[in-house]
Amino acid sequence: MMLKKNCAILALSLIFAWAGAPVQAQEAPPSSEATPAERPPLEEMPQSFQLAYWLNQAALAFDDGDYQDWGAATERLHALRPYNQDFMTHLVRAYAQQERFTDAYNLMVLMQQQGLAADWSEFEELAPMRQHEIYNHLTDMMSRAGESFGEARSLGVLEGIQMPEALAHDPETGRYFLGTVRKGEIHVSGDGEAFSVFADRGQINELMAVLDLEVDEDRRHLWVATAALPQWERYRDVDRGRTLLLKIDLDSAELLATHRLIPDRRQHAFGSLAIADDGTVYAADTATPGIYRLAPGEQFPELYFSHQNFSSMRGIALSDDGSKLYLSDYEIGIFVVDTTDASKAWKLFTPENLNEGGIDGLYFWNDHLVAIQNGISPERVVRMKLGADGLGVIEVAPLVAALPQFDTPTFGVIVEDELVFLSGSHWRHVDRRGRRTGTGLPDVALLATEIDSAKVLGVGQPMLDEIFSRRNGESEDMPEDG
Repeated sequence: MMLKKNCAILALSLIFAWAGAPVQAQEAPPSSEATPAERPPLEEMPQSFQLAYWLNQAALAFDDGDYQDWGAATERLHALRPYNQDFMTHLVRAYAQQERFTDAYNLMVLMQQQGLAADWSEFEELAPMRQHEIYNHLTDMMSRAGESFGEARSLGVLEGIQMPEALAHDPETGRYFLGTVRKGEIHVSGDGEAFSVFADRGQINELMAVLDLEVDEDRRHLWVATAALPQWERYRDVDRGRTLLLKIDLDSAELLATHRLIPDRRQHAFGSLAIADDGTVYAADTATPGIYRLAPGEQFPELYFSHQNFSSMRGIALSDDGSKLYLSDYEIGIFVVDTTDASKAWKLFTPENLNEGGIDGLYFWNDHLVAIQNGISPERVVRMKLGADGLGVIEVAPLVAALPQFDTPTFGVIVEDELVFLSGSHWRHVDRRGRRTGTGLPDVALLATEIDSAKVLGVGQPMLDEIFSRRNGESEDMPEDG
């Protein structure tokens, strides 16, 4: 069942409790050897334990047809994962079956305001709600949310390139650099030219799956985040958990330096990079979630910031002045770290109409954050205006959503006032070892969209008058709960 599938996927995920609250340093989880009497209450345990517990409770209640207990467990899951669209959908279904119509509609309104799309007609539990006018309004708007929105021009198609994942741009030469997971290669393209191999294992034996690329224009360096993922064609079990930072000459493709982690018996995979003006490299570890920093002149990246409740670190971005590092966790949203003092960190304050789930690429542009979201429906690119202190979002606007070319868009790069990004990534078309599951892999397009487009609309525009009133202007009472 869908519920069981979601439980299996999310069982080890984590979340912070309060948006806008300072983030503390990583804490050790309670010992698994402690007796029940010695263990703290569930609500005081690391949220990975809480999540696993409530996922199990929800699955058991659903199998028993106990919608009250399923709803209660899913409420706990939603509190832990407020951006998880599946949990929201499950909760609406549970409320509907219990005839808690007000709660169901309030959650549907929130989802609509966040720009989420849904097809409620497929859920039998919502049958008692279909007699209400508000249901028809909401289902119509959430259906339309899945329609294509915004404009993006194509810069070309990446024909025959398997599992493209990383993208960088050299402002001096205008070249684009592309990294691949399957082959572990770096490709390069001039203006209007097709991509060709810039570096592979024949030149640089340390290359594995390429997960991110970042250009240091001042020093003419190309930084590479590479890791031994099972989808990499040369993967061996003995390589599991290996990851490297590579410094390559931007013009000659010569390997200048290799930076390894000091072994700690954990699995690691550097997935995103950010470069400060002084040459400091920040790298997000997706396997053992946290941020590493490599200062100029240092050989080994050092753990810079982490927390036991991180789930899967994805995009990272530095503010223009380098004072703040923004990092996105795929499950729990965006965080801010003071680069002068990593003990100062916060959950980014965001309005209720912004769903922060499923962010892969994250970029800083003129006091805005730009995010590529592929973990919600519809897949989209959103722009977020930051407040004066950089710790909160004061305006949200979608740039593009549900484009026909979209097929799990992942990463991109800011080029002047445009976001240039990959329309897809092939993750949905391969198995866990990177082998294609269909007859072929679809081509991926390189798209560009204007960040300052005048056509953008605010997410969740005031539509409650339309929802809660009839066309003749008379008020419509909320349906009574059963």
